Amino acid sequence: MGSLRFDGKVVIVTGGGQGLGREYALEFGKRGAFVVVNDLGSTPGGVGKTTKAADNVVEEIRNLGGKAVANYDSVEFGEKVVKTALENFGRIDILINNAGILRDRTFKRMSEEEWDLIQKVHLKGAFSVTKAVWSTMQQQKYGRIIMTSSPAGIYGNFGQTNYSAAKMGLVGLANTLALEGKKYGIQVNTIAPTAMTRLTKGIIPEAAGKEMKPEYVMPLVVYLCHDSCKENGGVFELAGGHICKLRWQRTKGAVLRELGKRMTPEDVKQNWDAVVDWKETEVVQTIGESTMKVGEAVARINAGDNDLGSNHPIQPALAKKHEFKPYTQKHDAFDIILYHLGIGASTKQQEHLKFLFERSQDFCVIPSFGVIPAFRLNEHMASAPGLKIDYTRVLHGEQYLELFKPISPEATLTSKMKISEVLDKGSGAAIITDVDTFDESGEKVFHNQFVTFVVGYGGFKGKRSSDVLKVVMNPPDRKPDALVEERTNVDQAALYRLSGDHNPLHIDPAFAAMGGFKTPILHGLCSFGYATRHVMQTYANNDPAKIKAIKVRFAKPVLPGQTLRTEMWKEGSRVFLRMIVVETGDACLTGSYIDLVDSGSEKVQESEPESAVKLSSDILFEGAAERLKPDIVKKVGAIFQWNITKDGKVAKSWEMDLMNGPGVIRQGQAKSPDCTVTISDDDVMAIFNGSLDPQQAFFSGKMGVKGNIMLAQKLDVIFKSQAKL
Repeated sequence: MGSLRFDGKVVIVTGGGQGLGREYALEFGKRGAFVVVNDLGSTPGGVGKTTKAADNVVEEIRNLGGKAVANYDSVEFGEKVVKTALENFGRIDILINNAGILRDRTFKRMSEEEWDLIQKVHLKGAFSVTKAVWSTMQQQKYGRIIMTSSPAGIYGNFGQTNYSAAKMGLVGLANTLALEGKKYGIQVNTIAPTAMTRLTKGIIPEAAGKEMKPEYVMPLVVYLCHDSCKENGGVFELAGGHICKLRWQRTKGAVLRELGKRMTPEDVKQNWDAVVDWKETEVVQTIGESTMKVGEAVARINAGDNDLGSNHPIQPALAKKHEFKPYTQKHDAFDIILYHLGIGASTKQQEHLKFLFERSQDFCVIPSFGVIPAFRLNEHMASAPGLKIDYTRVLHGEQYLELFKPISPEATLTSKMKISEVLDKGSGAAIITDVDTFDESGEKVFHNQFVTFVVGYGGFKGKRSSDVLKVVMNPPDRKPDALVEERTNVDQAALYRLSGDHNPLHIDPAFAAMGGFKTPILHGLCSFGYATRHVMQTYANNDPAKIKAIKVRFAKPVLPGQTLRTEMWKEGSRVFLRMIVVETGDACLTGSYIDLVDSGSEKVQESEPESAVKLSSDILFEGAAERLKPDIVKKVGAIFQWNITKDGKVAKSWEMDLMNGPGVIRQGQAKSPDCTVTISDDDVMAIFNGSLDPQQAFFSGKMGVKGNIMLAQKLDVIFKSQAKL
């Protein structure tokens, strides 16, 4: 890396006779610049005058082979300083505003003269010299200017009100000059150094001063003035070899004006914590950005949005902005069975195998399982900023679930959640969260909407209602069309919680007591599952694919062991429902309904005729038909239905009548099969060629068998006869 050279550049250093100024002047001289060393030669307090300070530095530069001239004028007379540069070198490229004095005094004791003198040297002096060089730099389309501020100006310092005011004034002066000079190639930067000089002697302890030499400040100043540096409008604090850039940062603040209402000092007092909260910050670099923020605040006010009540633990605007991380959950058949048991599925019920036996040909998922992946994400709702709540005050208010496709017994699902709205219900807050859940292909499987009620958290001046809320619906004014009554198990809550809702409210008596309950209560979503089962068995022939959407409101708690009665009214494709706790007569689910898939409005997708589908296994069944012998029919004595799948769907069916007459094997549906076998095209090929054992295929779930499972063992006769085919 080459050295930074200033050959031919003309530099003015005010206060260049001693301390920091001397260090700058010498360094620029060493690096080829022509230097004007300005110094009045006064005392640190600005008294007296001598040429010695400036002359000594000029002599040092010349002895080093450089070019320099002295100027002895006060910086109040900037034109005289600049005239020296122009007369001797013909131009001005760099100005270092460094001159300064001190008149420290506490504000009470400070005289107006002491105030004015400091402003005259520091602020007016920098203005005067800069004003004198400005036109020249504009004309030559080039310039580098350094303003010297101080930590005392940025942070304040006891006994230096005059000095601090002047030094902070220089920051404002430099910031505006940086904007005005930019198009002319003039760069203006500010430094706030701490160094041991004659001005700071007695202020900085001597021991510390050894580490605060002026030579540790000089490198930044030289670099900021070099052509290779593009910095403009920067403010830098430095000392002892450490350099850092400063910027303006502010709190997010709070909008405390409400449209059509008077803003009061009491509003400010009530929301003061939000005004001064540094948890969220904004960096503002220009007055344009600052003005834009004001515009955003006004737009919020005009839209009816504000931060009034921002000391309240519920902050809707803040909560709604939060982005939750997606949640991915993998489940298998045993997770599904555990959930089914948790919502009351039992071996005592008809068709229990389709819900409790993973090898059942009809094994499927009860649609209410869709709340499980979403619930695990919704548990993190209170992690959003703006929701500082006590979990013992949380109640599940409402639930909506919409299905877009049947849920697979084995799947990896990813859920994405957002807080859609937070409603002020007076007695509490209603938090509406929407969760969309997708499969691995990116297809949406289901959508959930949770309404969580937090008791005692109202009064934050929020919205009372929202269009995003899926509303509840009252049932028709007549007796129920159907009802199902079922007793829950005393361990129902203990079982249901294993599917993911680990809230101790449902298992721990002590925690339940903190929430105002005498004993642990049943999960609301467990009752949700019971209601889904009851409607499905009454109006959907226990077919999960016929359930489109479920909406419930949780009205009263249920105790494990109590009896649930689901009352149902069917109107069109909607089944209204109400669930009653038989022992108390209280309704635990109200305003609820389940929408069924309207088969009349569903578009039937035309599928390719089975005869047109070509499968690898066709030749096996066709060959078996050709080689079918009476002795095989005699040995087997049963009728089989083969369903051959491709890509998870039945692509072709074969009837295998090995009981009547000479027997027959042909494509199509068997009228009254004793045993139905469902298997993929690839796996049936593997069984016929002997690479897959039929028993192993059954126990691994590759082959589904319905009906008389024992008859399937007789198929071994067919498999062996076709092994060579």
